[in-house]
Amino acid sequence: MKLSFFKMHAQGNDYIYFDFTTTPQPDIDFSQLSRDLSPRNFGVGSDGIVIILPHPRYDGQMRIFNADGSEGRMCGSALRCVTVYLARKTGKKRLEIDTLSGLKIGTIMEQNCAEVDMGRIGFLHDKPVEIMGLNGHTVTVGNHHFVRFEDSLEPDIARKRGPGLEKNMLFPGGVNIEFVQVLTADAIRIAIWERGSGATLACGTGACAAAFAGMQKKHLNSRVKVYMPGGMVTVRFADKHAFLAGDVVLVFSGSIDR
Repeated sequence: MKLSFFKMHAQGNDYIYFDFTTTPQPDIDFSQLSRDLSPRNFGVGSDGIVIILPHPRYDGQMRIFNADGSEGRMCGSALRCVTVYLARKTGKKRLEIDTLSGLKIGTIMEQNCAEVDMGRIGFLHDKPVEIMGLNGHTVTVGNHHFVRFEDSLEPDIARKRGPGLEKNMLFPGGVNIEFVQVLTADAIRIAIWERGSGATLACGTGACAAAFAGMQKKHLNSRVKVYMPGGMVTVRFADKHAFLAGDVVLVFSGSIDR
């Protein structure tokens, strides 16, 4: 069976996308497919795969599989990529996309830039928690995050500390981790370790989680530039919702045999 795909990235957070909105979804193991295609030296190379499906009420449905094959509930980077892709396909400027975290709304800002409504964000615990001797805030953005503020970000901090923090008693299924340095009241820098994918260049939900935690701690304003290893996004808060905006890039397309 030949499967067509395309690869997109948002600030370096890259996924391999399969569009089944107009063709039948094949009966294959997408978890295994993600494990096969994601390795950067032996596969196409990505942080995982995303499948785009039809939906009876909305413009589409998105499912995410991490590089290790586990299924993710939400990815702000992938959501922006799917928004831009479906906008090009349908001609719409406003897209309604179903996810495991519920309905999400994406809006085209410019040709390759989308802003997505990530919904309400909240703390999972009222107070900071300690994991492996490190204090941080637990935040839900449809998926779970451990956000830790640092005076400065040491080189490769995510790779050094992320693996040990990802799986712990608080989060048996794993957690995304953000190490955050506050630059100004309007800007932060983060290093990222994503559940199931490891150290990544960007994470949309992670950017939202870090901005939310900083705003609640009175460090940040309601509109923040978030600098990640792969580039910058903007997070703003309005009407108790978080909105994530940034550019996306179509890298290439191709096909594989399964």
